[in-house]
Amino acid sequence: MDRRTLPLSALRAFESAANHLHLGLAGKEMGVTHGAISHHIRALEEQLGVKLFIRAHNKLALTSSGRTLHDAVKRGFDQIVEGTHHLNPDALTGSLVIGCTQTIAISWATRHICEFQKKYPSIQIHVKEIQPRQAQLSSDLDIAICYGKPEASWEEVTRLASPLLYPVCSPALIQKSDGSVKPKEILRYTLLHDDQVSWRNWFAARGITSPDLSKSIYFPNTSQALTAARLGYGVALCNTFETLELINNGHIIRVNKHAIAEEEENEYYLFCRQKKQPSLKLALFKQWIIDACAQNN
Repeated sequence: MDRRTLPLSALRAFESAANHLHLGLAGKEMGVTHGAISHHIRALEEQLGVKLFIRAHNKLALTSSGRTLHDAVKRGFDQIVEGTHHLNPDALTGSLVIGCTQTIAISWATRHICEFQKKYPSIQIHVKEIQPRQAQLSSDLDIAICYGKPEASWEEVTRLASPLLYPVCSPALIQKSDGSVKPKEILRYTLLHDDQVSWRNWFAARGITSPDLSKSIYFPNTSQALTAARLGYGVALCNTFETLELINNGHIIRVNKHAIAEEEENEYYLFCRQKKQPSLKLALFKQWIIDACAQNN
């Protein structure tokens, strides 16, 4: 196959089918029939001389050739889309004001914000702190990563994730790193609390309805509780977003493998200031954060 015979329509149909592993959903995405997608894929398989999909247990799956082609096609289309972003240099200049809480900035968001600016260096990033469960957001924010759903009228609010909560501490505090410390054993250590989560809920999920919380330190926010845990002063109850970087760097460990879901009011949301003509940089950062959350949730 060369550029003169490159079947772009068939490749688009193949990529959509490979993304969904469902011909009907691929057809819906592309605005064509299930049969049209199937025809494109058969023609592509004939042209390439390989099988791209197999059916196993009534489910569509990629063959090894299909996975290789999918990776190549996805990279190619992504590069084309990326190239269109730079046709108008002025669309990727100016400032972008981003809001996020202190904890999510320290533990997760800062890296993604900096990586975004590294990819689009002509955009000036301004990060402003917001509070957990802050209902009203400042009018100067273009976009915000919120812990708790903010009140919004004509603004756009997208649910990002509801990460799980689990106990964490410094590796030096508990000499076990396999998450096997029993709930009752955790009560031997100082419990680190914050205003967002409840240790009682976690223990209740483990069958302990009246835990002894006498050995406790109460902090006003998760960032301070997590810092105390990292320094070895006790065990904190934190979610996957808050602890991801620290666990990957070996600064903290999971104490117990059991987790509970965040309460509904503590889910993560993406607030986006609606404008008559939304900027390209705003749209790009929105998708950047959504993709990052999908990878880490």
